[in-house]
Amino acid sequence: MPVNAATRERKLKLAKRLAAVHTSGTSWASTHEGTRMGSLKALSAAPLFCLLAACGSASGTSNNTTANAPVTANAVSQTTVSTDPTAFRLGTNLPTVEYWDGSRPFMNLIYGSAWTMSSATSGATPVPSEYLDANGWVKSLPTGYRAAKVLSIPAASADMVCTYQGNGPLDVAGPVSNVVQTAGKTTFHYNSSYPSVQWAWLAFNVDPSNYIRNVDCREVGSTTTSSFAPEFTNTLAGFKVIRFMKWQTDAVEGNGGVTDTPFPTPTITWATRNKPADGQYMGKDGVPVELEVELANQVGADPFFSMPWNADDDYITRFATYVRDNLAPGRVAYVETSNEVWNWQYWVTHQAANEGSAEGLPGTQFEQLTERYAEKSQHVMQIWTNVFAGQTNRLVRVFSFQNAQPTYADLGLKYNSSYRSFDALATAPYWAFMQNDYTGQSLDTIMNTILPAKITDTLNLAAQNKAVAQKYGLRYITYEAGQHVVLPNPLLTQIETDTRMYDLYKSYIGQWQANIGDTLTLFNLTGPLSMGAGWGMVQWAGQPVSQATPKMQAVKEFLGTTVASDTTTSTTTPGTQVCPDGSIISATSTCPTAPTTSTQVCSDG
Repeated sequence: MPVNAATRERKLKLAKRLAAVHTSGTSWASTHEGTRMGSLKALSAAPLFCLLAACGSASGTSNNTTANAPVTANAVSQTTVSTDPTAFRLGTNLPTVEYWDGSRPFMNLIYGSAWTMSSATSGATPVPSEYLDANGWVKSLPTGYRAAKVLSIPAASADMVCTYQGNGPLDVAGPVSNVVQTAGKTTFHYNSSYPSVQWAWLAFNVDPSNYIRNVDCREVGSTTTSSFAPEFTNTLAGFKVIRFMKWQTDAVEGNGGVTDTPFPTPTITWATRNKPADGQYMGKDGVPVELEVELANQVGADPFFSMPWNADDDYITRFATYVRDNLAPGRVAYVETSNEVWNWQYWVTHQAANEGSAEGLPGTQFEQLTERYAEKSQHVMQIWTNVFAGQTNRLVRVFSFQNAQPTYADLGLKYNSSYRSFDALATAPYWAFMQNDYTGQSLDTIMNTILPAKITDTLNLAAQNKAVAQKYGLRYITYEAGQHVVLPNPLLTQIETDTRMYDLYKSYIGQWQANIGDTLTLFNLTGPLSMGAGWGMVQWAGQPVSQATPKMQAVKEFLGTTVASDTTTSTTTPGTQVCPDGSIISATSTCPTAPTTSTQVCSDG
């Protein structure tokens, strides 16, 4: 592919990360997918300050040639997958676990944010690690500070109960009512309202002699043994593959762009990993592997894991061992190294390039990072292969690389015969319509002409990537896929919710199944319709599959989980459209072109 195709793909990916926003009432606050700053910005609101202060009492790369940790005895007998492993499967990426991202994955509402602290004279800041115990609970704070945590947002209003150990009280504020506090317990009514949500938060003083810990907030009367919210697992029903990148490398590496903390990140070790009962899942290695495997087993899907670049060999070995010993019989584990190491908007790409240069790998800077990714991934895949010895039919080792230039995937797979270490090549064949594509085209033109042509273009490119994979005897799958519309509202919302999006997704999925035939992993399960983009197939977990969710309608129809009343059969064209300047005109007319202040990346970066 020509260079401008690669530049365009980098634009698409950066726009995706810059587009996520959340809203409270009518005020908007920008957030950044994959960065902890989203929580901090939200926590800077004045009501939270009141609650907190005035209203109450070396790079760790895995370069060893052998794993350095023992592999435990295999607790799961070798199984034979009953279906063709290369058959068409429809999967999805998960969103982040953060409260603003349209998903409440866990029954315990505390896992939607990181701990913050604030005083009467200072805003909310992250709680430094020295104030956390080994299990992620706030054990002490400087004088005058209170601890706080934003709660995930349930799909429906409900009575909640927070139980805890330690000296309280545990305060709650936000869209709540009927707050009752007793020793070790706070109950309240959470007023949930999608899509224009408000969030509740907890706050408390920290008594170092008996600090608050083991906090669990969920619906009154619900079982305390359930890990996942039913609206979340119901939304996942029918998907055959679940990619955990947002729960893993995105949480660890800050894959939101070069404004995040630069690499190298601290070495990821098994001894310091997050555990299921810990106080937070932000940082370290993200969501615990125990919960990822439990979710895959519960919904009957194959997990797709992303190994952090700076995880050490012991971590990778123990992670793979846990998957091998606990993933349900008949399930297959997909695994890749990091996420989009080709993408210059990510620090991991810069680290890979620096490592490739330091090794003296041949070629240009991009060729060096491609070769370094291949080399690193070979090592990671060898660890997984060793762990799954005798049952590698339960493992899909994935080489994930850039979609726009198949020649670089070819280079990486050829380098040092790395293709021998993989089972599949994966790319992200998005069909995109960006701000710099928009010149005032009508809604009808976009939906009826432009987007169908984009699907054709990306499927043609997919065929080229498939040819590269077949050259090396590999499967060709996707790690991400789907629409990639990045435009201002209200036009964005009109496109995303237009009934013709249902037809576009049916066409895309159907053509992929017919012409490519292997796993298609869409992006993303949920996500708000922000000021720039709408990646979710629904805006929030639990949103009814109706005429406002054409993408999910098409997907659920393919999955065979759509009820009759939810199925869209009409492609009725709306009679009017709202242009970016707010004017309402005929759907067949052309919107006036107006200057835009939307952020975009130029070809020079």
